[in-house]
Amino acid sequence: MTITKPQNATLIDSISEGYVSINRRPWLLLAPIVLNLYLWFGAPLSLGPLIGSVIDAVRSSQPAAQQGSLQVLYDQFLASGGVDLRQQLAVLNAIPTLRMYVVGPLDAESPGVPSVPEVLRPISSQRPDTIEISSFGGALLAFLLINALALALSSIFLSYVGAAVRREWPGISGLRRALRIALTILGSIGIMLGVGLALGLPLLFFAAVLLYLNQALGLLVVEVLFALVFWLRIYIGFYSEAIVMSEQGPLQAIHTSFNVVRRNFWGTLGFLAIALVITLGSGVIWTRLTGSTAGMIVAIVGSAYIGSGLLAARMAFFRERLRRWQSAPAQPPGLKARG
Repeated sequence: MTITKPQNATLIDSISEGYVSINRRPWLLLAPIVLNLYLWFGAPLSLGPLIGSVIDAVRSSQPAAQQGSLQVLYDQFLASGGVDLRQQLAVLNAIPTLRMYVVGPLDAESPGVPSVPEVLRPISSQRPDTIEISSFGGALLAFLLINALALALSSIFLSYVGAAVRREWPGISGLRRALRIALTILGSIGIMLGVGLALGLPLLFFAAVLLYLNQALGLLVVEVLFALVFWLRIYIGFYSEAIVMSEQGPLQAIHTSFNVVRRNFWGTLGFLAIALVITLGSGVIWTRLTGSTAGMIVAIVGSAYIGSGLLAARMAFFRERLRRWQSAPAQPPGLKARG
């Protein structure tokens, strides 16, 4: 009698499964296409008046001798007030959007070090429909409204993409599942923010004291904190996939993401690296295409397809690695010790 063992999917298999899932439900592309059309042709959002008033207040409280050294920083903040910030403010958005990148040097002092910075779309001065925000209250309200809408739409999109990966057709029940996904994502974010503030604020205070006493040692601690945050984001970055694919609660989703990444560390890094290369490479292509109307249409549709496929591939990758973890036989204590 021959026992057939389940085959483990490779990284390419996971990415292929993601795009096959989108090909089975091509109507899912309507969500990112409509969102991209709104972001490109809808009324832009500017924080220029608020940024300008803040900089004027800071300048008035500083000595004239210090203002010259900070002029470059002031110019950078003022330049950010002239770009559309809707896409950057929607931190809870999971629907793929059109992002453009260029290949260039990291900075003027290190021209040999390449980087791929994102291209932010400036707001045309000819647009009469620009929404300008000049108060902190208005900025906070805009942030909350944008993310409330982004979370609602993203949860619906995630629900149906997850169903496509599972080869299910949820029908109207997908909307009820989307509500549960939205609430669980909020719970997970609340837990992570709470733990981050409880642990991060004392560490930041400690780093600030070290910066005051010893700048080199303080900068070292700050770099360690940034590295710690970077790796934590990788380890718990699949919490939303755990919520969508396994219908887990907030704490369990964070725990599952951490363990899945821990048990598949190099595979996870490989998958994230491939996804990053695809995202940056396609973003460079979109930058060259958006100069014409036909190219704009190709960029909007292409970014929707590539982004949705990568999102489905993340779910397929997580499901496969979770299956391996849950199906792994437990070793007896003696055998584990000898191993």
